[in-house]
Amino acid sequence: MRPTTQAISSAKTSQNQLPAVFRRINKLYGRPDLFWAGVETVLDYGGGKYDKLTEVLAEQGVQNLIYDPFNRSADHNNLVRELVTTRPASCGICSNVLNVIKEPAVRREILANLKRWVEPGGYVFFTFYEGDKTSRGKRTSKGWQANRPSKSYLREVKRSFYASYLGSEKMILAEVT
Repeated sequence: MRPTTQAISSAKTSQNQLPAVFRRINKLYGRPDLFWAGVETVLDYGGGKYDKLTEVLAEQGVQNLIYDPFNRSADHNNLVRELVTTRPASCGICSNVLNVIKEPAVRREILANLKRWVEPGGYVFFTFYEGDKTSRGKRTSKGWQANRPSKSYLREVKRSFYASYLGSEKMILAEVT
C-alpha cells in the first residue's frame, strides 16, 4: 500500500516535552505502576523527534517505539514498522497527531496502521491540541491546526476501533479488536 501524503508537513509540531497523554493515562488508571507493569511495548505514532516519553517509559520497564515519518529517519521508521508488524505493540499512543493533519485520507491511514500495529485487546490513547476550538482548520507557522474539540474526533476513531471519549481527560480510549 502506497502511503498517502500530507500537503502540509507536521515536522515543526514536535515539542521537547513529556506528552500530556502520559499524565492523563496515569491519572486514568490511578495506579499507573500496575497499568505499565502489564505493558511491554508502546507504539508512539507521530511521537516526534524527542525521546522524553521513551526515557520515562524505560523507567517503567516499557519499550517505546516511536514512528514518525516527519521527525525520524526512513531507516528508523522502517525498523519500527518491521518490529510491530512481526510482533504488534502492547498499546499505542497518538498524541496531538490527528489534529495537525488536514487530509482525512492520511488520518484514516494512521488509524489503520495503529489498528494493524497494536495487538488485539490492546489500547490506543488519542489526545488532541484543540487550538481555538472553532473547528476552522488553518495553516500555522508550524504546519496545520484543525482547531477541533477533542470529542469531535470520536466518530473518526470509531470507524477503526471500539472507542470512548473520556471527557475529564479530553482523551479518546480505543480498543483494538
